[in-house]
Amino acid sequence: MKKLKTHGDIRNLTHYTRGRMPSIGAGSVDIRSILGSILNVIKSRANQICAATCDGLVLRMHYRWTFCLLLGGFLTVWYSWYHRDVITCVSHFNAETQVRLDYINICLSYPYVEDNIEGAEEGENRRYLLFYRWISWSLLVLAGIYYIPRKVSKNFDNARCKKLMEDLAANAHRYDQAEKELVERAARYLIFNLKTHNGLYWKYLFVNVLALIVDVFAMQYLDFILQGRFIQYGIRSYPFTRDPRGFTDYMSQTFPPFASCELAVENQLTNKRTEKFGCHLTIMELYEKLFLGLWLWLIILIVITICYIIFLVCMWLPCMRAYLLRVAKPAHVSDKVRGVIQSVAQNCKIGDIYLLYRLKGHLSHARFYELMTRLSDPTLSNKQPPVSPTNPQEKDKLPPNKQVDTLRNRRPNIPQDPPMNPEYLQQLLANPEMMGRPQHPDQRTPLLKQNTSILIE
Repeated sequence: MKKLKTHGDIRNLTHYTRGRMPSIGAGSVDIRSILGSILNVIKSRANQICAATCDGLVLRMHYRWTFCLLLGGFLTVWYSWYHRDVITCVSHFNAETQVRLDYINICLSYPYVEDNIEGAEEGENRRYLLFYRWISWSLLVLAGIYYIPRKVSKNFDNARCKKLMEDLAANAHRYDQAEKELVERAARYLIFNLKTHNGLYWKYLFVNVLALIVDVFAMQYLDFILQGRFIQYGIRSYPFTRDPRGFTDYMSQTFPPFASCELAVENQLTNKRTEKFGCHLTIMELYEKLFLGLWLWLIILIVITICYIIFLVCMWLPCMRAYLLRVAKPAHVSDKVRGVIQSVAQNCKIGDIYLLYRLKGHLSHARFYELMTRLSDPTLSNKQPPVSPTNPQEKDKLPPNKQVDTLRNRRPNIPQDPPMNPEYLQQLLANPEMMGRPQHPDQRTPLLKQNTSILIE
């Protein structure tokens, strides 16, 4: 056997060819700076105070935590594709022949494995791994979908309630007179806008249901990407026993590290002959661990979201309302806390209870008890603002003295003369000093004596 002397001979006898995606440019992408910027954004977002009325921990787990998880998965896979070997192929016809780059490009899109199906003919048991090339962009699309609940909740937010919660959250650490002023401000707002927050509760419930729909869609979406192997991926992979020799375990079957590739006449690149290649898909080892963690996280997220929606629905129960408003009794008060809570529950609707539950997290027990004492006044439920009727038929039923005050029947207040007494008017006309002329003998017809009309006479 002839001894190899140069490195060129060794490269010519290499039995495989490495395929690499085109690089962006030397030094143009620094993954460490990108990750550092992302971490700074995450830290700044984590330190922000959640003061939105249509926002909560469960929603933040969707549009913030899951969004960052999917974005991190996208960057990890994208970095692996552009900075390391993603596929290695050899020809079954001649292992010493270097595989062309255009052949490798096709093998990246259409690798396949042959499943052991009894009774299947040759070629019918092939399962093409069509997802291998597009996992990173699928994760990026899913990250954008998980940000939808955030956009919806921002549009549903109540500006006045948000400002009130921001003031309470910003001054929650203070123990001076400012806390008392904030409680007074919150009490005035709640008393003036009592029984008007039901829409806020329904909007918040809708956003959480929307987040659950996004979770279910994500499971179906990833199951479609992985060709029906994602929903049961964690269950069928348990107890995660691997088979590094035959690759018969479920994780290796879902993400096979070794696959085949065939170029036939239909590919128009092989001069009307069939070429078969054996390929090593190097990023499959990353995929199997990434999707296992993503499967576990989505299962936990779905369970938490369902439990939280049930919790929001249970706010209609009186016992749940009493539990949400329960507070430690301050030492300087003598009233029973249970009686105060019952009075507040009678005066408030479901939206008011939800808003009080959100305000409770930004107030001390003593200040929150003071706020509930203000809202426990039994006369609050009887105070109704005056409502002007809009139906014309209802306007006719009003007393005449009140119809003048309506907008359509409003007239300028012109001073009117008092009614004259007829007897006083006769005496006034009979007085010669008031009329300014001498008294006529016949006052009834003083000017008609010269008229000869028979009708007048």
